[in-house]
Amino acid sequence: MFGKKKKNEQPPPPPEIPPVEENTKGKKGKGVNKKGETKDLVPVIEVLPQTVEKKKFKFLPKKLLSKKVLFLLLTLISVGIAAFVVYKIYFTKKDAGVVERIYVQQELSNVILAEEVIRFSFDFLPEFYEATVLFNSEIILLENEVKRLTALGEKFPDQIKIAEKEIKLIEKEKSKLKQTYDKLEKRVEALYVSYQVNQESGFQQIKEQKNDISTGAKEALSPVLELTKRIRMIAEAAPKAPEGFIKGNIYKIRKQIEKLIGR
Repeated sequence: MFGKKKKNEQPPPPPEIPPVEENTKGKKGKGVNKKGETKDLVPVIEVLPQTVEKKKFKFLPKKLLSKKVLFLLLTLISVGIAAFVVYKIYFTKKDAGVVERIYVQQELSNVILAEEVIRFSFDFLPEFYEATVLFNSEIILLENEVKRLTALGEKFPDQIKIAEKEIKLIEKEKSKLKQTYDKLEKRVEALYVSYQVNQESGFQQIKEQKNDISTGAKEALSPVLELTKRIRMIAEAAPKAPEGFIKGNIYKIRKQIEKLIGR
């Protein structure tokens, strides 16, 4: 009957399985790999030396390049600082035409103003301050000249009237200068106190009186400067001690002997 197996009929052979082709990249195909089959590791071994060589090759240039860049930056910074200093010293002040004023405390024996008032005049009345320093030095010069003329009159008593006449002239000019300057110093002292009490109104008073005080100081000094100019010319014409240790000492010894014998 249809559908029944015949006796002694052999079953058909199983279909042949096609051999699985090995993937060169080590991946599995559609078939199953056999037991004991291993992958080819040669490509992986060849890559490792290449990566190490690339790292060594890139590392050295970066190190050398960083040193060069650092040296270049330091050089540029040094040149920039030097250029800035040169510009500030040699160009800024010359272009601006301004000389920096620095206050230095000094002994002014003929000035009655307190130290803080003198500093105040330096800051707010610069022309008066300069005149004050000059006033002090001129008074000292006049006093020294009086001492010199007095000694000259004592040395030549028969001609003492000549020396006394010059001394009276000096004393007269010195007295006038001191009287005028005393008034100016009191005005400056009043400005200082006003400024300390109320800076706004005090500064306004400084602006109003500044020129008048400076002009008064210059006018008071003018006749005395003419007198001391002549005194300086006499001092410069007087014989001076020669230079050098031996010659200088000989000159001093000779002057001492002349004083002892009354020459």
